[in-house]
Amino acid sequence: MVVGFESSIWNVSREVKVTAAVFAVTLVAVKLMSSLSKGRYKLPPGPRNFPLVGYLPFLGKHPTVVFSSLRKIYGDVFSIQMGSFPAIVLNGMDAIKEALVTKGDDFSARPPFTTARLLNEGRNFGFAAFGPIWKAHRKIVSNVMYAFSNARNNPIEDIIVSEAITVVEEFAAHGNKPFQPSDAITMAASSLIYQLCYGRNKNIREDPDFASTLKNGQKFREFTSTGNPVDVMPWLRFIMPWKVSTFLEITGAAGVKRTKKVEEHKKTFDEEHLRDITDGLIHAANHLSDEDKAVGLDSTRVIESIDTIFGAGGSTIASFLDWSVLLMAAFPEIQEKVFQEIEDVVGQSRYPSLADRSRLPMVEATIYEIFRFSCPVPLALPHATTCDTTVQGYDVPEGTVVLVNLYSVFHDQKTWGDPEKFRPERFLLDNGQLDKAKTEQVIAFSLGRRRCVGEYLARMEVFLAFTTLIQRCRLYKPPGVPEYTLGRVFRLGCDPEPYEVCAARRE
Repeated sequence: MVVGFESSIWNVSREVKVTAAVFAVTLVAVKLMSSLSKGRYKLPPGPRNFPLVGYLPFLGKHPTVVFSSLRKIYGDVFSIQMGSFPAIVLNGMDAIKEALVTKGDDFSARPPFTTARLLNEGRNFGFAAFGPIWKAHRKIVSNVMYAFSNARNNPIEDIIVSEAITVVEEFAAHGNKPFQPSDAITMAASSLIYQLCYGRNKNIREDPDFASTLKNGQKFREFTSTGNPVDVMPWLRFIMPWKVSTFLEITGAAGVKRTKKVEEHKKTFDEEHLRDITDGLIHAANHLSDEDKAVGLDSTRVIESIDTIFGAGGSTIASFLDWSVLLMAAFPEIQEKVFQEIEDVVGQSRYPSLADRSRLPMVEATIYEIFRFSCPVPLALPHATTCDTTVQGYDVPEGTVVLVNLYSVFHDQKTWGDPEKFRPERFLLDNGQLDKAKTEQVIAFSLGRRRCVGEYLARMEVFLAFTTLIQRCRLYKPPGVPEYTLGRVFRLGCDPEPYEVCAARRE
C-alpha cells in the first residue's frame, strides 16, 4: 500500500512538473514570437491579451458579438491571441473574399489544434492538411456528392419529404397545446443524414444502430458545446486529460460504427446500383486513378470521408429547421405568403419537389433570409495560413490561425440596412423574382477551397423539408405567450433560445 501511495505521489508530482515546464516554455515562446513578429511584420491591430490564455477570457458565450465590437474599433481585420496561437479575425465580405477566394491557397490550412490532430492523425477530410493529397481527396468527395445528388434513381427526395411528414405528424400530435420542437427536429435531421449516408430505412427509429449513433452524437454535441480549451492551449492536456480521453472515446465509437456500416455495404455492393453516399465512396475508392495514388491518396482515406459528411450534415439542417419553425411562428404574415405561393404552385394533391424550386421565389427568398438572420454557422471552421501572406494590406505570418466571422457578413449594416429585421422581401426584385446578387452575399457554406463539400445536397434538404413543413402545417405562437425574443445560443453553431410553439395541420 505504501509503495502504491508513494508511486501515486511521484506520478502526480511528475505531471505537475511537466505541466509547469510546458507552461513556462509556452509563455516564453509566446512572448518571444510576439516581440519578433512585431518587428518583422505589419500585423493587423488588435486588443491586448493575457499571457498564455490570450483573448479567450473576453470572448464569453457570444464571441461573434465581441468580434463585432472589436471590428468597430480595429476594422475588418484584427489580431487576437487564441491561447497559445496567434490569430486574426476576418470580418465583412471584402476581407473574407480576398483571403478565401483571391488568395485561397494561402489561407486553406487548418490550425494544429489538439483534437484536429487526433482525428485519424490528420486523415479526417474536414481537418486534413492542405496539399496535393487533400486536393485529390476533395475532388473525389465532391464528385461523389454531386453524382449522388443528381442520380436518376437516388432516394433523396423521398427520404427528405418522408422525414418532413414525420415532423408534421409529431407536431400535430400535440393538438393545440404548446411544445418545444427542437427534439423532433434534431431526430428528423439525424435520421435524414443517416439514411443519405447508409441507405433508406423506413423503420429507422427502431434501428438500434441509429439509436446508438444518435446517442453518441448527443454526447459529442454536449462535449463540444463549450469548446475544448485543450485545442488552443495544448499544455492543458496534462491538467485536464479527460478533455482528450473523452474526445477520443466519442470519436472512436463513431469510427467503430462507421466501419461496421461500411463492411455491411461491401457485402452487398453493386457497382451498377449505388444506393447511398457510402456506396458512392466505396465505388470511388475502388477506382482511384494512378494520379491520385501517386500523390498519396488511398482507398481507406476516401471511405473515411463518411465521418466528415455525417458529422457536418445533421447539425446545420437541424439548426436551420429549428430557426424556420420559430421565425414562421413569429411572423405569421410571412408564413402565410410562403404557404400561399406553395398552394398556388404545388397545391395539396402532392408534395413539393425540386422541380418546383424555380417557380417558388418567395419560398427561396425566405430560406435565404432564414440563413442570413439566424446564421446557423456564425464562424467557419478555423483556417490557418500556409505561408507568409497579406490581407487588406496587413501582413499575416505563416501558421497564423484565421477565424472567419460569417456573422459579420450576414449582419453587416452597410449591406443590409436593417440586418436585425427579418425581411425575406429583401431578396426579391421588383418583378418578384429572386435577386441573385443579394443571394450571393449569404455565404452560409463559406467560400474558397474549404467551402462545404455538401452544400448542394444541403440546399436540397433545406428546400424540400421547409416547403413540405409549411405546406402541411401552420405554426403559431401559443396564446398568451409574450413575443419571441429571437435570442441566440452560441455553441459550435448558432441555435435559437428554447421556445414553445403550437401547430395545426393544414387540410
